[in-house]
Amino acid sequence: MDHDCLIRLDGLCLQASIGIYAHEIAALQPLEIDLRLAIDGTLAARSDDIRHTVDYDQVVEALEGLLAGRHFNLLEHLSQAMLDLLGERFPVKRVEITLAKPLAVPKARRVSVTRAAEWKREAVKAVAL
Repeated sequence: MDHDCLIRLDGLCLQASIGIYAHEIAALQPLEIDLRLAIDGTLAARSDDIRHTVDYDQVVEALEGLLAGRHFNLLEHLSQAMLDLLGERFPVKRVEITLAKPLAVPKARRVSVTRAAEWKREAVKAVAL
């Protein structure tokens, strides 16, 4: 029986040092992030307890910490760093992330990269009510 729960964080806008050009290296720029976090939702669905799911505020804080710590040249590399971080810190089974730079190409609305990763997690046993 599948107990996956898909948590979505859409349109998260954070500031990042991202890019290869001098003007991108010199100043922070907006980075738009869409996340899909698949978790085992069994316990959270029954308990109504934040400890049994992923705390969105903690996800945002973790991503902000990653971005504050360094410069990234490529969206592809940054997306991998974010996937690694989320997989290490949170009980996710699968994460899909889309990173977009709205200022990257003047004639385009945005440039984006989408990547995903999966982790093997033990299934959570349902608790009888």
